[in-house]
Amino acid sequence: MSVSSTEAQISLTSHVRHRAVAEDGVIVNLESARVVIVNEIGLHIIEQLTSPKTRKALTESITSAFDVGVEQAATDLEMYIAELDKEQILEQQHVQD
Repeated sequence: MSVSSTEAQISLTSHVRHRAVAEDGVIVNLESARVVIVNEIGLHIIEQLTSPKTRKALTESITSAFDVGVEQAATDLEMYIAELDKEQILEQQHVQD
């Protein structure tokens, strides 16, 4: 899956489970049996992705929850989405105009 469209809504696939552990998070891909540990911001993003969100909505959520500017949040989000995409735990739906 490619998640390059800025108008796409991104969400977790149905074969992913996650849990907060202290300030970090644990993501389990039930299909591959892989476990990913994420930091506080990563956990925030994962929790947001339990329902479909656009990149814009995710960036706004990050900037309102953490002390980070819009440009930095958007850059970090793109890197994080790329990592999650490699783990095959994201799906996207295109937004209809």
